Amino acid sequence: MVVLTPDKALQDKAIQDKAVQDKAMRKKVPSGKRQATRQELLDAVRDLVFEKGHDRISIQEITKRARVSIGTYYNYFDTKQDVFMAVAQDLQDLIAADLESTRESINDPAMKVAITLKYYFYQSLDNQDWRDFTRFTGLTELPLEQAINARIEDIQRGVKGGRFKVDNVHFTESLIRGMFRHVVSAIDKGHVGRNATDYAIRSILQMLGLPEIVAKALTQTALPPMAAQKRAVSESVKLKGVTSLSEYLNDVPRAEPIR
Repeated sequence: MVVLTPDKALQDKAIQDKAVQDKAMRKKVPSGKRQATRQELLDAVRDLVFEKGHDRISIQEITKRARVSIGTYYNYFDTKQDVFMAVAQDLQDLIAADLESTRESINDPAMKVAITLKYYFYQSLDNQDWRDFTRFTGLTELPLEQAINARIEDIQRGVKGGRFKVDNVHFTESLIRGMFRHVVSAIDKGHVGRNATDYAIRSILQMLGLPEIVAKALTQTALPPMAAQKRAVSESVKLKGVTSLSEYLNDVPRAEPIR
């Protein structure tokens, strides 16, 4: 029987703790070959989900498709849900990257906000890769939208440049986020038509302090050509114009009165 001295026990525990920390760090900051292997796993999962749906995918199938060992898989992810979330983040990053060159070419903070909102509205409603992946993996509550920090920076940039008049940037960002998600949900449920996005963008720009006529003009600006997702969305919502708050509210079902 081997008896560990206190010093030896502490040394062994330190080694174990270091191994756990190293593993966590490798998962957090992949680089070089590790990044390539991780991307192979993400690509394999994405393809398998589209082919079979997530319920019928095993980790063995994922590793076989990615041509790595099961042990390698667990160097990056602990569960299938972890890898599903990682693929969703990868899709979000690709979608954001498609817009970035366009955003960099826009100097006006208000125009940048308008174009960004319009882009993410369209992507949320029309990007079939995103919609199918989140539906197949049970991530339907995961929103496809601009990153919160990026939205805050856009608002701060507009305030600093005198373009926006906002008292509380973070509170304003939360209002924009809530309105964005509400409008996407209302369109998905068929409560309002797709033109509700234009009403929402115009209202958000006015919330940021722009005059109505300026907000309307910016809202009508078309998205410039840019890379787009390859799989077209099927038509599920008929176009229905919403041009005022009263029209918008009239289309939203109301709760039954309490008797």
